[in-house]
Amino acid sequence: MLLTAALSAACGSSSDSGSTPNVATVSPASAVPAPAGPAANPAGVIIPTSPGSSVMARSGGSLAVLGAAGTEITRFDTAAITSPPTTVTTPALTTLIGTGNGEFLGVGPDTLVRIAADGTVQTSPTDVADPTALARTADGRVLVGTGDGHVIVFDTGLNRQRDIGGFVRVDAITVSPAGADLDGEQVVVLDRAQSSVTPVNIDTGEFGAALRAGNGATTATVDRYGRILVANTRDDEIIGFFGSPLVMRFRYPVADGPYAVDYDDTHELLWVSTTGDNEVVAYDLASGEPVEKHRFAAVAQPDAITVDDASGTVYVLSHRDGGLQVVAPPYGGGAVSTPTGTPTTAAEPTS
Repeated sequence: MLLTAALSAACGSSSDSGSTPNVATVSPASAVPAPAGPAANPAGVIIPTSPGSSVMARSGGSLAVLGAAGTEITRFDTAAITSPPTTVTTPALTTLIGTGNGEFLGVGPDTLVRIAADGTVQTSPTDVADPTALARTADGRVLVGTGDGHVIVFDTGLNRQRDIGGFVRVDAITVSPAGADLDGEQVVVLDRAQSSVTPVNIDTGEFGAALRAGNGATTATVDRYGRILVANTRDDEIIGFFGSPLVMRFRYPVADGPYAVDYDDTHELLWVSTTGDNEVVAYDLASGEPVEKHRFAAVAQPDAITVDDASGTVYVLSHRDGGLQVVAPPYGGGAVSTPTGTPTTAAEPTS
């Protein structure tokens, strides 16, 4: 209740002072450790990658894996996924996103990096020492989240525009896609230390109402409707938010540490990795509450997941042992497993 009150009070406020806001916090959650030993019979094709990799991004027909040291990107052609990949050397990066047409954008200490489709690397200084999250708006602006609770806005030329403080930390930033069921583009920040989601106006720096996302939210994705889909790892559930103002639409139990999340906008499936049992699960959200549709065995410690909307192919990355798992429909036999729980609350946006 104290945290909920503190989050509600944060509505409309932001701070560029650099000081940590005086709000209730929780210990930031992280992925549940996978069982010891090799994963049991993972589905699909497994392609070797460096152990320790936990960042993966897709752009057009290119899939990129950031190495554990952050200084090498391995790029795969998704049309010929088992062909030898290419590598690109970069300054140290902490995270990576796809920007379309085989191009990527990465961020590391004091640096933003553009990687062209041909592997050309361009760097720009940022004066951001601890970048933790990265996103891009429809008009090409770049948003960098920081470990001390700021969102830094850069223009299309990667020049700093605005510094928005007021979070404890910024662990993920989602941007609603064009065509979402919202009045305009919505930027939402996930803060693990507050286990919260907060809309932020990047033009004015103003916050919307912050909402509690359980006691241990870790990752988030956004679907074509503009729903924010969050893994609440500590409480073994997924949570859906939607609207302006943002409202919690459902909470649904998912056992064994839900962590990585991505949404297939074509096949209307939310994919979730559960690291405690090395599995990946797909949910249909059409009824307003998640309904389990597919489940397959994953690589060990499946800390990253991305889905190709066109083909439905699911890519899963093993953080512990290395290994890029590629699973195309019918997802390892197409077996549909029985849902394991019922939602706490449920509602669905009109599409």
